[in-house]
Amino acid sequence: MRRLLLALAASISVSGAMIASVSSAAPAPASNPAYETVKILQQLETTSYQTATSFFLYSVLNRDPQQLKITQGHMATGDALVLKVGNPAINTKWNALKQAISSAKFTSEGMAENRSLVTLDIALTGLTQAVRTTRMEQRLAANISTDKMADMLYDQHVLMQTMTSAYLRNAADYFGGSIVQSELPPVEIDKLASKFQTQLDQLNRHYAKNPAISVLLREVVTKWTFIRGSFINYNENNVPFIVGRYNDQITERLLLAYEKTL
Repeated sequence: MRRLLLALAASISVSGAMIASVSSAAPAPASNPAYETVKILQQLETTSYQTATSFFLYSVLNRDPQQLKITQGHMATGDALVLKVGNPAINTKWNALKQAISSAKFTSEGMAENRSLVTLDIALTGLTQAVRTTRMEQRLAANISTDKMADMLYDQHVLMQTMTSAYLRNAADYFGGSIVQSELPPVEIDKLASKFQTQLDQLNRHYAKNPAISVLLREVVTKWTFIRGSFINYNENNVPFIVGRYNDQITERLLLAYEKTL
């Protein structure tokens, strides 16, 4: 069983690499010089979530060395992306996320202490908000125009990662999320899942006649159907490894679908 769990956890890193590959493969319009920066920021946002969720799995696995290597790999990827972005504010917030991980304290059972989970949660939120704001600014500078439904595709990409991060954070808590407290507003995972379902239905209707996007959304529906109940009943059905694995597969397809609208 332990080998199975480790294999599932390791697959998250593989899917993360696929996401970066998908994002970097999208052609950049010659008329949009800031287009590459937008793509890098998208990759950084994804990597930020992956770094945090990978650490949460590290805690769930009682500080397993293999999972630590996966977390360190995500941090190395983030370091390279932050260097490319060259934004001092984002650099500071990225370092805060890394510091939260490197300074985390653990219980005698090997799981991260509540205060460390809270610190990481705050750092992740501050970083992703800064990245998202900068991405929007760069999109405007590059004159990259998208419509409401295209923006919803990217929102789904972020929403899925937000849900997964909160889900795995609760799983990393020794008491199953019952004592995770933060200075941030609580993440109501079940409500986010309902929003995700509503938007997914809207996107499927809107892009039904676009074969390049509709096929990706059908794959999202299949995978989402499998784990939706885990988000709705997140206090009863705790399967962090499966959720983490399917999160990467779903977000990969949503990001690819979004890039096809640019």
